[in-house]
Amino acid sequence: MTTPTALETLHWAQRTLEEFYGATTCLDVRDFVRTIENFDELGRLHVEQHETRGDIDLALLFDRDIFSAWTSQQGHRAASVLCEEVSHFVYLGFNHRRERSVCAIELELQSEVDRILLAFHPLAPARLAASRTKLLGELQNSPHAPEKVDYETARRWAARLVRHLAGGDPAAWTAHERQVLCEFFHRDLGEKIHLLRSLR
Repeated sequence: MTTPTALETLHWAQRTLEEFYGATTCLDVRDFVRTIENFDELGRLHVEQHETRGDIDLALLFDRDIFSAWTSQQGHRAASVLCEEVSHFVYLGFNHRRERSVCAIELELQSEVDRILLAFHPLAPARLAASRTKLLGELQNSPHAPEKVDYETARRWAARLVRHLAGGDPAAWTAHERQVLCEFFHRDLGEKIHLLRSLR
């Protein structure tokens, strides 16, 4: 079996998320990928809003090295970053079609959940599946970073949700847990926070 390319993995992740959540974007993520040499981040979703036209321009910006890393021992890290950014793409694209604005912490919260969901998917590419233990460890033991408050808060909230589902073991998720995740995706931020605060 050949190893899927980075672009093929992006496309797989988009289709998987859209099918899982019933959240069609009517877009192909591969059309929005841009690579930049010596980019200051591994990956970022760039959004430009046009107030007069009432629409947005999207681009997934990646450091060119992330695609080189795909076939190296750092492939698991590249897979994690790619899935995080495609999660942003799907969540923003779907909500834009619903004429609903989203904030940064929503994007980060959903992407933390989606990285776990994709890594534990039965059809996950080997590069991503190999990072399952590492991703769970990062989620449960997130270092404190005061300069990234939204990111760290989102990770703590996502960890609380994952711990609540099947005792924190994504491999044991049943139809019930998957339904909870689907409903979580479609809630607005206030409803999500209310749910998360109720979990122990």
